[in-house]
Order: sequence, then structure tokens, then C-alpha cells
Amino acid sequence: MSSDYISRLRGELLRAGAAQPARRRSARALRHLQPLAVAAAIAAIVAAVALTLPDGTEREVAADTVRLEYRVEPVAAALDTAACLRDRLARLGVHGAKVTATTDGVTITGPAAARADLAAVTQPGELAVYDWERSVLGPRGLPAPDDPEVTGGEDAGHSAALSRREAESRGRAVRASGDRWFALGDQPAFTNADITRAEASTDPAVNEPVVLIELTDAAQRRFRDFTRDLSRRGSDQRENQHLAITLDDHLAVPYIDWRQAPDGVDGPLQLAGGFTPETARQTAAILNAGPLPGKLM
Repeated sequence: MSSDYISRLRGELLRAGAAQPARRRSARALRHLQPLAVAAAIAAIVAAVALTLPDGTEREVAADTVRLEYRVEPVAAALDTAACLRDRLARLGVHGAKVTATTDGVTITGPAAARADLAAVTQPGELAVYDWERSVLGPRGLPAPDDPEVTGGEDAGHSAALSRREAESRGRAVRASGDRWFALGDQPAFTNADITRAEASTDPAVNEPVVLIELTDAAQRRFRDFTRDLSRRGSDQRENQHLAITLDDHLAVPYIDWRQAPDGVDGPLQLAGGFTPETARQTAAILNAGPLPGKLM
């Protein structure tokens, strides 16, 4: 692999889809499409990082103090949800914050100066990785490659897109950008349970914030096998195959370049794209503490 491979990939991010032959099993119209690159044992994955915050009530209880109130569903998960929120705040180093489980929810009280961190920890925090081609469902509820309503080439990402209501009725609903939603009908290959550690860092190649994710030994072996299978499938079809990376209801669809990574990808994952230093720090803390046991409302 040439030493400037990563820099060339980043420069060609928005042109990646158009540079390849149009075939029916592709979905390259997605804005977040990027190769899954291999360099210095790092797998670079573009991920949506916009906050997914629940509806709740914010009250100012003093000039320098705020209180966030949420219902928890199911109610039985309130105690565990409160414990997870405390863990997240501790990992973020927020001092003076208090999380209390109520009869039907949780209350977070803390300094107004830490309002962004107090709100950020309420994200669900669910990370999952899917085989895109075998998981994404078309308008008829069939796997997209088998759905006659899903066209190929540049239009595939658009024709597999659904309304939010349609996506939620068919499977796991995730959003790529704007009002484009997709339904994933398969089980994820990797989840939060496979993560051992997440860390906010900086990509020295472009000086942008990233989140590094280390997997368990068993999950790392499975990830290498998983990406190798995608690469071999891409080689057989002469077309790169994709991963679906979901963070809560946000979606990114990078692809494995079967020419550059014929044996798959080894090493930690690197979530990149759209992070600020603060959101990278918050995301790492959330991933380290794990997803919320209950849904905040």
C-alpha cells in the first residue's frame, strides 16, 4: 500500500461512489460513504455524531444550577439507568452533579457550566455494526438487493430510503442524513458488548478529533474475519461491500476496499467525521459506560 493512501482517500471521499461501476447491489449515494482504510493497524470509519437527546424538562433551580428531569421506560430500569448516568458523568469528570432515581424516572442536577455534558450523557449510546448489503431492507420489506424497487448504482442509496415511520415498521430504523431513513432487518455483527475501551484522540493526518475503540480479543478476531468475508465477497462481485455503522439512530456506510484490504481489517476502530473535541470526549465516555438500560423520555 502506498504511504499516501489515507490522504488520497480523504480527498476523494465525496467522489468515492462515482468512481466505481454502477451495479445493482450498491448503495453509494449515501453522503457518509467512505472506504474502510487500513493503515497503522487502524480501521477508519465515518460515523454520524449528532446528539440524539431525549425529550425532558430542564429547570433552573439556581443561577448556577440546572436540573434535567426524565421519565424512564420501563420504570423498572430507573435505578440501573441512574447508575449508568452517574458512571458517564464520572468518566467525563463532571463535579457537583447528582443523579436521583424517582418513582418513574431520573433527575440530573448539576452546575449550569456543565450543561452540555449533563445533556450529552442522556444519549442512548448504542453502537452496532451490520453487514449492509445483507441487512438493509427495501420499500417492500425485502433485503434491498432482492427488492425490485431498489435500483442500482448511484440511485441505490435513495431508492432503499424510507420514511421514518416505514423504517420503524420494518426493522431497526436508522438515519443517514436529513429525512432519509433506512431499515436494518438483520442482527448486528458487533455491539457495545464487544468494546473494551474507547478513547478521544486526534487523527494526526488531518488534525481532527476521533474516537478510538478497542474490541475484545474474541471480537477483534471476529471483526477481522467479518471484514475479510466482505472483502472476498467484493472481490467475487468486483464491487466493494459495505458495513453499516450505527450510533443510536444515526448511520454511516463505509466500504471495504477489496483491492487494498484483501484479508480484511485488523486493529482498533477509529470513529471519525464531524466530531469536536467535546463531542469526541463525550462519545468516548458514553461508550465506556455502556448504553442506557432504560429509555429516557
